[in-house]
Amino acid sequence: MLSLSFPLRRLAVAASLAAAVLPAALAQAPYVPVTKQYGDFVVTNDRFDSLVTLSFRKQGYWPGGAREVVEVRPIKAKREGQPMLLAFSKGYTGQGTILIGVQNGEPLMRPISPMQRDSMVRTERDPEWGVPQPGRSEMLLFARDGRALDTGTGELLWFDVAGNVTGDYASPMLVSISPDRQRGAYLARKLSKLQIIVATRDDGVAGVLALPPDTYNRWLEPLSKLASEQAGVAIKARQGRTDSNRIRRELELAWFGQQFQWKQGKNGWQVTGLGLSSTPPEGKQP
Repeated sequence: MLSLSFPLRRLAVAASLAAAVLPAALAQAPYVPVTKQYGDFVVTNDRFDSLVTLSFRKQGYWPGGAREVVEVRPIKAKREGQPMLLAFSKGYTGQGTILIGVQNGEPLMRPISPMQRDSMVRTERDPEWGVPQPGRSEMLLFARDGRALDTGTGELLWFDVAGNVTGDYASPMLVSISPDRQRGAYLARKLSKLQIIVATRDDGVAGVLALPPDTYNRWLEPLSKLASEQAGVAIKARQGRTDSNRIRRELELAWFGQQFQWKQGKNGWQVTGLGLSSTPPEGKQP
């Protein structure tokens, strides 16, 4: 029978003692919640809770009175030397996606993508965090809500365009922001007619581009079908994004980014693509 040398026996005994002591030590170690600090904001996550708690300068903070905050994300912009935050709050006191910044030494929230009560469960499961504009990752587009967020400056952008620009079935849908941030392009639907509308911040429509008659059949209908298929697969698999309207919007944003560009001219920034260019509506030519 083989016997271990004295040094090896000492190592074996030490290993067995460590194996016995370690689980007991781990069991007795107090649990410390995970905290992340962003300036004077502190976000605390407890492993036993899906929600996070938010504090500012050691005082609890419930944005807009919301008690159920799911996630907090910092953005590049700052206010009064403090990082600005994106957060999502749910439940019956929830606000949806919000922007938090400091003003006069106190945190102030602004809603970006409010929850829609008729589809609250769906919204809670898949919060709106915005889609980066192709080629401009600092610009987040909230197509459902007709707004954009410049994460570099923290400025919320929206534009002077008529019609319902929010909701799943908004007639004009925000699809792009001009390089100077003063104009927004909207994909507008009116029965079978499709067009791109260029709207200013506060002076109405600055350009219109009528899309070819086959645009829906050639481009948009296949995207809508693809969105439905992807949502169906996710529903059957019980995982992934299941909101076909949300998928369709994001596919259309990508399509616009591939087919259209902004171009500076005598009429200011206008949209070009598919061999066409937007022009000021009648009566607005310089």
